[in-house]
Amino acid sequence: MRRALVRLVPTALALSLGLAAAAVPTARKPQPAAKDAATLYVNATIHAGTGEKPLEKAYLLVKGGKIEDVGEGKPDAAGAEVIDLAGAVVIPGLVDTHSHIGVWTRPGVPANADLSETSGPVQPGVRAIDAINPDDPGVRMATAGGITTANIMPGSANVIGGSTLYVKLRGGTVEAMRVNGRLPDGTEVLGGLKMANGENPKGYGKNKQQAPFTRMKVAALQRETFQKAKEYKAKLDAGQKPDRDVTLEALVEVLEKKRTVHFHCHRADDLMTAVRIAEEFGFEIVLQHATEGYRVADVLAKKKIPVSLTLIDAPGGKAETIGLLDENAYVLDKAGVPVAINTDDSITESRFFLHTGAIAVRGGMTEAAALKAMTLTPAKLMHLDHRIGSLEKGKDADFVILSGPPFSTFTRVKQTFIEGKKVFDEATDSAYQTGGFALPAGEKLPAVKPTEELLKNTRNLAVQTFDGNTDEYKDAIAVVAEAIHTGDRLFDGVIIVKDGRIVRVEGGEHTIKNMPVYKARHVTPGLIDPFCVAGLTGAWNIPADQDQDEMSDPNQSDLRVYDGFNPREPLLEFLQAQGITVVHTTPGRQNVIAGQSGIFRTDGATVSDAALKPVASILVNLGEVPKAAYKGKAPDSRMGTAALIRKAFADAQAYAAKPPAAKNPKHEALVPALEGKIPVYFAAHRKDDIQTALRIAAEFKLKPVIALGTEAYRMTDELKKAGVPVIVHPTMQRAGSTMETLHAFTGSAAALDAAGIPVTLCTGFEGYVPKVRVLRYEAAMAAGAGGFDRGKALRAVTIDAAKLLGIDKEYGSIEKGKVADLVLYDGDPFEHATHVAKTIAAGRVVYDRDAYLKLPFERRILPILAGGPGAGCCLAGW
Repeated sequence: MRRALVRLVPTALALSLGLAAAAVPTARKPQPAAKDAATLYVNATIHAGTGEKPLEKAYLLVKGGKIEDVGEGKPDAAGAEVIDLAGAVVIPGLVDTHSHIGVWTRPGVPANADLSETSGPVQPGVRAIDAINPDDPGVRMATAGGITTANIMPGSANVIGGSTLYVKLRGGTVEAMRVNGRLPDGTEVLGGLKMANGENPKGYGKNKQQAPFTRMKVAALQRETFQKAKEYKAKLDAGQKPDRDVTLEALVEVLEKKRTVHFHCHRADDLMTAVRIAEEFGFEIVLQHATEGYRVADVLAKKKIPVSLTLIDAPGGKAETIGLLDENAYVLDKAGVPVAINTDDSITESRFFLHTGAIAVRGGMTEAAALKAMTLTPAKLMHLDHRIGSLEKGKDADFVILSGPPFSTFTRVKQTFIEGKKVFDEATDSAYQTGGFALPAGEKLPAVKPTEELLKNTRNLAVQTFDGNTDEYKDAIAVVAEAIHTGDRLFDGVIIVKDGRIVRVEGGEHTIKNMPVYKARHVTPGLIDPFCVAGLTGAWNIPADQDQDEMSDPNQSDLRVYDGFNPREPLLEFLQAQGITVVHTTPGRQNVIAGQSGIFRTDGATVSDAALKPVASILVNLGEVPKAAYKGKAPDSRMGTAALIRKAFADAQAYAAKPPAAKNPKHEALVPALEGKIPVYFAAHRKDDIQTALRIAAEFKLKPVIALGTEAYRMTDELKKAGVPVIVHPTMQRAGSTMETLHAFTGSAAALDAAGIPVTLCTGFEGYVPKVRVLRYEAAMAAGAGGFDRGKALRAVTIDAAKLLGIDKEYGSIEKGKVADLVLYDGDPFEHATHVAKTIAAGRVVYDRDAYLKLPFERRILPILAGGPGAGCCLAGW
């Protein structure tokens, strides 16, 4: 029997994004299958996961939940059901060695907070198995990302956090999910043990006012506890019968090689402390995160210590992650260290796991090595490689069908199988991939149909000569590109820059003499972030570099970002390296009326040099954050929040009508908004909060802009009628991290645009790791995961953002006379593995990747210009 798997052909993205989303169901039970039924998948590109080249026009034969055969050509499979994959890509089921799904359940509310037991710093007796919720939507989101097996762990608040559990993401009970490993001698591996050092467990002492306060004490507590376990084991081995101590049993299993220690650590010295303790007590270890692994790669390789890396797009959030480098995975792999890549869900989301792998590729790892780091190597670290991790005869039939190459932005997981049984199908389960899985019953996600991509429009003009020895082009530079992206056009050609301005833009090939020439595959205008907190919030995430929230009163209308913006903040230099040349920086989310935003260049030496608009808007915050900011003080409800806003504007209105002799700075700040001279940005997620913003804006005749707008796609008619633009939240925003983001949808920008609503894209605000998001990757995911037209996605972070901010006469496109802000790339700007080759700001090269690559690794890290030692803000996370 032969049938075509039509839904695997990536023809109409609208079909996959426009399906009904049901209310959150219980964990999906795998489809039943006849015990001995055979299924033959043919006409596929198969990546076996072993690091070898993919098989072309290949087949996969599955029978009884196992892989019966895999190869190229025509197999002998009489009687098997044949499914034609029509050229789709097949990879092994992805294996996540560090996840918190099930114990850090969505939505992120106190009732679901079971990540860390914080009643004491040492918790060897707690077990993840006793907290895992199989009905966590995160489990379904993980299978939507192609993950079939995970190591679910307690958090890193404790020096010893408890037992981890290895699971397959199937079944309705944790017992059905559990899967144990096996050593070569047949010893059963029961799971892992979570341990941690560095800032997170140190923070336990700071927050609880009990040990540990230092790294020394963290290690001392770990050694002391293992010594007790060693003595307890000795009594058992000697045949004695000591009183049972359940707090030490997991440690005994570690000493017996029945559990592997998964050790949270970031700094190079912390990595070596973990290794030292492991060697002292003779247990097996996997270094989790290993942010500075590249600094001790040779040592780890010599000792054969494996790492499991949490890869994120940007550094910062706490001191330990300042040293983050894209190249970490590549350096470790090249040195011979076994490398796995993990999600640390929800630090990175499981549904975007292949994007995480693309970071390793961007850092220099081959695609084959990166895929192996997400399949076979993690399977080995969990001692499950006899069953999973690669597509080989006899192994479990855990595999994923993709629409394209594994690490392309535009590739989607189409189906996921565990032991031959389908656990995810994009045709029916797409809401777990795109978001919207918890929408009310009967409410459908909007259908998203991408428009045609930009057509290449090379202008075949006569060859011209641009000579730097002429007066017209003296001291000019030239940029030559295979593809120049600007506005609605895409063409190959040349850009001539002089005195910080674009003086010529010509399609086709031309003669260039006597001036510097920069070549690139693609060039875009400098990227513009229309809503962020960069320049106020710093990479170290300590009080010294956090100036976004003035926590003295919920009405801070008189505050100006201009007076707190730090043009020397290292994150701004990092953003330059990502092609961002202009930021609209706002105050933070804590205060109801947060203050006055400003528009700044990222290359200014002083705030006055950087400022394009010292005052650009008033920021008003709605929703759960501002109502909870002041304990025991108004507002503590949405009603109170709206009342405060209305009173502030009404008082300012009365003040403007009859100005008193004494000036009132808070009223003075709101008057320009009442007069329509500046817009009011309403930061809101929920539909009802956005409606409140529209109601208040209409009452006071304000010029509203909706920022973040998680649920804006649910009210497009109202927004269109009001003529209000929306700055859409980061595409990779963590769905369900709070109640407000539970309905986050990757197709939001596309849906709003289809409804005729002006759309831009932003990075918003991050309070932990990463400290900033990268605008290009968020725009890329809006196109890839969200179906937003590529050209419109680029416009949303260039010319459309410039128009929204009122700076489009000078910025946002590559046109004669405009400021020469240009970004040069070595590949497609919307592919995650592409690098920014150069960033040119006002005609000056402010970032050069060639120069960056010449630096030793220690000097490639985020520049330490504005911070110092300190602890991160969180215990439970990365």
